[in-house]
Amino acid sequence: MFNHETVQVPIDALRAYMARLLEAVGVDAASAKDVADIHLESDLRGVGVQGFNHLINSHLQDFMAGRCDPKGKPEIVRDGPCYALIDGHAGIGPLAARFATDVAIKKAKAAGCAVVGIVNSFDLFQAGLYADRMAQADLIGMVYSDDVVPVVHPLGGVEPNIGSNPMAWAVPTPGNPFVLDFAPCATLPTYVRYTQRYGGTLPEGVAQDAGGKPTTDPAKVTNGAGHNGALGAIAPSGNKGYGMLLMIDFLSGALVGADMGMAHVNKKDAKKGHLFIAIDPAIFGDAETFKASVGARIGEIKGSKKAPGVKEIRMPGERSYERRDAQRASGMVQLDRLCWEDGLKMGRKLGVTPPPPAG
Repeated sequence: MFNHETVQVPIDALRAYMARLLEAVGVDAASAKDVADIHLESDLRGVGVQGFNHLINSHLQDFMAGRCDPKGKPEIVRDGPCYALIDGHAGIGPLAARFATDVAIKKAKAAGCAVVGIVNSFDLFQAGLYADRMAQADLIGMVYSDDVVPVVHPLGGVEPNIGSNPMAWAVPTPGNPFVLDFAPCATLPTYVRYTQRYGGTLPEGVAQDAGGKPTTDPAKVTNGAGHNGALGAIAPSGNKGYGMLLMIDFLSGALVGADMGMAHVNKKDAKKGHLFIAIDPAIFGDAETFKASVGARIGEIKGSKKAPGVKEIRMPGERSYERRDAQRASGMVQLDRLCWEDGLKMGRKLGVTPPPPAG
């Protein structure tokens, strides 16, 4: 997950443990199972920052602090043929996101395209899972999410006043969807935190200290555990990444009526937002023809001349599918060791019996 020490945990044991942890903070059994499955999918795909790690360090923390309502259910409050606005009622972010995804799918199938916003929600975690869900329904899917913890500095600035703002796009193909899932910043606060805990150093060029000077010392950079203006900030991914971070603010914040940036630090009960867009390729022709065309283009690129030492040209999302299939086949999932130990501590705190020892 973080290229540090790892442990192997049985998939079924991890799924059950996550569900029990969620039930311990007031989530009903059916919802706990669904949310555990969503986090598990991230771990299976090798996106560990959004899996068990986020359950322990973000999701459960929101419940325990009273910020997130385990009983809050998403509700459509504004509706039209090709759009909807959903109030998350301060409830479980992944469930609101999945609900919004399914609303977008249904409307896009009927109208050709759909835009669905969520306001008053919590983190949806891995944005790519929802874009992927739209692509599995033969739609082009796009997801944008405004982060609530300012960790990125603007170009030419020093203060961490922009979130990591994840986004994802997915396109159906004859095989697994093409999935592009990333945050337009040079690294993630979770990587800063674990690099610090393992006593490592950050790569060159991904962060600067509080004075605006480049640094590789993770102790001098905000790690996302609450806003800290006295620390340095993560860099945007250049000019283009900087612009994309702001566009995600505008699309998943201002557009849906949610708060943005420093409002999440300075404003009581600030509201987080997400945006989902689904497009049916059939509006311009035939969906199967579109998928075949995309598949042919991917094949053309993968079959092109490779650089010295390169065995295969890969597509975005391809490695995560392979990782998921391999871990499912083995029955085990790989987790960061410190993350696993944190999860066991959380279980003891909540009175939840831990699974058998990890290998």
